[in-house]
Amino acid sequence: MATREGSLEAPKRHPIDWKNPDFYNETSLNQEMERVFDICHGCRRCVNLCTAFPRLFDLIDESATGELDSVDKNQLGEVVDRCYLCDMCFMTKCPYVPPHEWNIDFPHLMLRAKAVKYKNKGAGFRDQLLSNTDLMGKLATIPVVVQTVNTINTTPATRKLMDSMLGIHADRKLPEYAANKFRSSAQPNDTFAVINGARTPGKIAIYATCYINYNEPGIGHDLLKILEHNEIPTCLVEKEACCGMPKLELGDLETVEKLKNKNIPHLLKLAQEGYAILSPVPSCTLMYKQELPLMFPDDESVQAVAAAMFDPFEYLSLRNQDNLLKTDFKKSLGTVAYHIPCHQRVQNIGKKTRDILQLIPNTNINVVERCSGHDGTWGVKSEHFADSMKIGRPVFKQMAASNPDYISSDCAIAARHIEQGIGESKAQKLHPLTLLWMAYGINTDHIDHQPAADPDPPIINISQPNEELMTPMTRDSLLTLEAYAKIRKDFRAQVMAHKKNRKIFLGENITLIFEDALTIRYQVQEMLHVERIFQEEEIIHELETYTPLIPSGSNWKATMMIEYPDPNIRAAKLTTMVGIEDKVWVKIAGFAPVYAIADEDLERETSEKTSSVHFLRFELTSKMIESLHQGAVLSMGVDHPAYHASTDIVDASTRTSLLNDLSIT
Repeated sequence: MATREGSLEAPKRHPIDWKNPDFYNETSLNQEMERVFDICHGCRRCVNLCTAFPRLFDLIDESATGELDSVDKNQLGEVVDRCYLCDMCFMTKCPYVPPHEWNIDFPHLMLRAKAVKYKNKGAGFRDQLLSNTDLMGKLATIPVVVQTVNTINTTPATRKLMDSMLGIHADRKLPEYAANKFRSSAQPNDTFAVINGARTPGKIAIYATCYINYNEPGIGHDLLKILEHNEIPTCLVEKEACCGMPKLELGDLETVEKLKNKNIPHLLKLAQEGYAILSPVPSCTLMYKQELPLMFPDDESVQAVAAAMFDPFEYLSLRNQDNLLKTDFKKSLGTVAYHIPCHQRVQNIGKKTRDILQLIPNTNINVVERCSGHDGTWGVKSEHFADSMKIGRPVFKQMAASNPDYISSDCAIAARHIEQGIGESKAQKLHPLTLLWMAYGINTDHIDHQPAADPDPPIINISQPNEELMTPMTRDSLLTLEAYAKIRKDFRAQVMAHKKNRKIFLGENITLIFEDALTIRYQVQEMLHVERIFQEEEIIHELETYTPLIPSGSNWKATMMIEYPDPNIRAAKLTTMVGIEDKVWVKIAGFAPVYAIADEDLERETSEKTSSVHFLRFELTSKMIESLHQGAVLSMGVDHPAYHASTDIVDASTRTSLLNDLSIT
């Protein structure tokens, strides 16, 4: 009997047999890769999905025979590295997936190859770092560290170092870290009566995810407000760790199991108590719905959690079918270009986000259903950045084609990638949950909910008189979040240009960033914007935290950063630099050096090592200030046994900017 061409049956996923010793047998793996690659070579339907398939076909076409048998087997690893496990070939293109007799599951074959590589060779520092999202988030959101991390991630010089030393592409727009984590600031409301629907449990537990907890807590707060508006009792998962998806993509399956063992007991308890568990990141939802059940098919706890796990819009759509979703929308959204991320498509739930957003009156949703090309950490890496932008190019064009008021994706990382790919645009990037929250009109004074075509508000002018720059920030002087959202992009560009003239490099490894009223105002406005802070007491707290960093007219205040790209070298150097913050000086010609008064808010070093970040104050006399205004030479340096460096003459543009901080009495 002839082999049938393709299959009319739904794709079926087999369990991942990763506990079987043969799973890691390289001979067996290579034989299976050659079998599958040869079938792919004869079909080629997936050529336009990603760069894994084009690379495979190029290797074959450029070989001596034009067939797989003459391809150097060592080069097949290039195909594996280009696969980022989006599952689109399995779900949408391949005609030979199970239950077809050829049994092709390309993504899980690539997962096996990654697992074998990891087991035999491990992973480099960069890949271990990027896949450890929980640890990165905990370290980066330490109050002293968070602003420095965000500054480093947007500074061209340090980004070039990260590119050359770590392999994180200098042009990739990275997510900011939030000072106030979602789990520590969330206020879920569990006071409502439980009303179960035919399709939906009537109470919810939120699995926050690393990204929402550390990077964009505002998305989580928006979800809480939506659930509260719909009077659904809600709680947070008592304890949570990373879902394990970054480790899965790395091939580190043993760590995936360890993370599973941390998370499942807490999630199982909620599932058994009748909660729907919502995860606002599609990759994390997919991990619990599909990947863990396939890795642990006999674990009843994993299967029970999978049954209780929902995508937020999947839940809201089912709630609507149960006639239990409020549709009392107060605001239209205009035109929304909406991207469906791959890891949501793989869940086979349909276009639920679109369905809910289409309920909003006078709102046009243009759907783009194609891979954006970023996929977690893959598009961050130097060797894949260009490919990620190439893969995303059709998405960028389709998203921009409708001249939208908003661009949106359930995957916040994909949305940032799309925003970067589109470039200059009137459209504002907002998560679908934020759009829904805006449409409900719930406490939206702090969000720009007007279409971006509205006239632009005036941009803050950074070329202000000296007195105005040094005017202390007050509650009344801050922009509302709605007003700030309208000017944010241009204001940020102005502040970044302003900060270029306020940096002093002392050798290759120490940078001083001099703060002023404008840079601190920017930090406060960003904090309010990113974390959706609009309650009065929280705004006052931010003002009280940051106002002391503004120079008072008789001093300079600076953030000192000790920068060694290699973390091992940095750790070793910091042990030799204890006390270095007290050895930084500024000197006005004709006067003795003025040494920094360091870390007045808290101690940042121990007897064994110093911190990589310090806050410095240089207090000047009135005669020094007068002499500077009369043209005296300004120099700066650091004099420590482990590190000597100086700038003998501060350049004119930086000097002019710093003089604006000083008042002549």
